[in-house]
Amino acid sequence: MSGILDSIIINAGAEYTALDFFTHPASVQGIPVSKFTAPGSDTDSSVVSRDSTTTRAFYSIGSVPSRIPGTRDIKGFFSLLSGLAWSFNLTSPRTYRGNLINYPDDGRHYLAFDEYVSNQLFPLPPQLGRNMEYTYEDYQMYFTLYLGYYEGKNVNFGLGPIYGLAVYRMDIIEREQRISSVKNQLQELKGLRLLFEYNIGQYFPDTILYNAYVFLEITSFGDLDGKGLNIRNQVATANGLPAPSLYMNMTTYRMGVRKEIQLSKEPHKKEEGPAYPPLRNLPSAGLPPKEDTKTDTENPG
Repeated sequence: MSGILDSIIINAGAEYTALDFFTHPASVQGIPVSKFTAPGSDTDSSVVSRDSTTTRAFYSIGSVPSRIPGTRDIKGFFSLLSGLAWSFNLTSPRTYRGNLINYPDDGRHYLAFDEYVSNQLFPLPPQLGRNMEYTYEDYQMYFTLYLGYYEGKNVNFGLGPIYGLAVYRMDIIEREQRISSVKNQLQELKGLRLLFEYNIGQYFPDTILYNAYVFLEITSFGDLDGKGLNIRNQVATANGLPAPSLYMNMTTYRMGVRKEIQLSKEPHKKEEGPAYPPLRNLPSAGLPPKEDTKTDTENPG
């Protein structure tokens, strides 16, 4: 496999994900409605999810940050390009479960405009309001462009935006009935990544961990423009009207150890000087040395 795949990178660690669903509140004559009694509400968005922090095991194929070819030795005005690096990731599907509270409303019917406004301003508390379960599953494919990447002797640090795609499905269940089910939806991914690596292999130079790094990786999707990732659904309001859009923010914290495993045999190092000491009085073609031949001639028999 030499020349095709000389080594692979293995990551082992733990992942913690904060998954939040929220909506942009309805507006009255162009003015967003602020919910006075709902915790975490503001004029821009209202968080409708509960129990958002989860731990999930998953598989991931990716690459370590690599310099963009041709930029490492650039000098002068364009020397900033030498700090650029990139990497890619492909994750296995992960499933998240949780509850949606008072989405898209608290379940109360309204007949007049003033009742609608009153329900928006003073929703029922979560214990009395509308409560739905959701199941969200996706797998992601994305690239990271590190606009600033520092590669030191024992410390690596990178920061940059993420762009990619996700294929997801989402089911919403209310009172043991599935009221929304979307499958194989394509979602554009935008986010930001922070990476920190420290070489612990320096303390184990004569072991298999000689090139191991401990890493901390923080990845956030949906925070670049403040709008989150638009998630398609088929939920209706209590009066049967279309529900406002559901958005999602996902922040992942990963901690673990990265280790490179060599797949092909390392080339032998070229040693200085001859491989063997020079030989003296080496017989040629089985003939004895000259001094021995002379002695035998003088004393025959």
